[in-house]
Amino acid sequence: MNEKNLRLIYLLLITGSVLITPIVGVFGPFNNGSQSSSLAREYFLPAGYVFGTIWMINYLGLAAYGIWQVLPAQRDNQRVRRALPWLAATAFGNVIWIALAGSVATVPWTVPALIFMEITAWVAYFRLGIPTGAAASSTEKWLQAALRVYVGWLSVATIANTASMLIVLGWDGWGIAPQNWAVIMLAVATVVAWGIGRLVRDDNLYRGVFVYAFIGIIVQQSDVPAIVWTAGIGALLITAMIIVSSRLQTRQIAV
Repeated sequence: MNEKNLRLIYLLLITGSVLITPIVGVFGPFNNGSQSSSLAREYFLPAGYVFGTIWMINYLGLAAYGIWQVLPAQRDNQRVRRALPWLAATAFGNVIWIALAGSVATVPWTVPALIFMEITAWVAYFRLGIPTGAAASSTEKWLQAALRVYVGWLSVATIANTASMLIVLGWDGWGIAPQNWAVIMLAVATVVAWGIGRLVRDDNLYRGVFVYAFIGIIVQQSDVPAIVWTAGIGALLITAMIIVSSRLQTRQIAV
């Protein structure tokens, strides 16, 4: 397959995702209004507005990137050429995930699809040179921000999606209460935000997605004090990471 066709396929896949997502948002199992009773014990689930806003930001940003990368001026952009197959792969995985997320019965299969999306998105992230601060135009950096948000959300979604899968499969949590599992997952997510954030040169946009998701969890689980407190502390810790690393980055630039 030649590169021109691959660029167009990526754009079509992302555009298709943008069009299909609102349908899944209304009729899918993660919608608060139609949420299945089998997911009612999912305490890591954020409020519905989080899904709607974050996915549309992801899709619109990645669609804008798709339009930009097919422009003749980007034909010789080596970063785009290296990342393109992986962007197309994660876009394909995204379409599959959307199809599977439309029914509670197929929720377990969304986890492998999501892992595939995350792996391919991270490869694209590195191929674009984002962690190394590769020289890029201001326009390209703005468009890369969509992928940074995307990998952040995929990290959060993998945890939430795995929890949903286990609930649908009837896992008893080894006798540990669902609320306590949610507390553990929030702690793990906080460590992930710190660890992976450090690995990719303190990508604070990546970390910011965790804060947004944690606030959504507080809103959704407002009647469960343990989760509210844990999510609140996690959000504060990650915000502190963002502030500290931003100041250090500013000092390094000044020097």
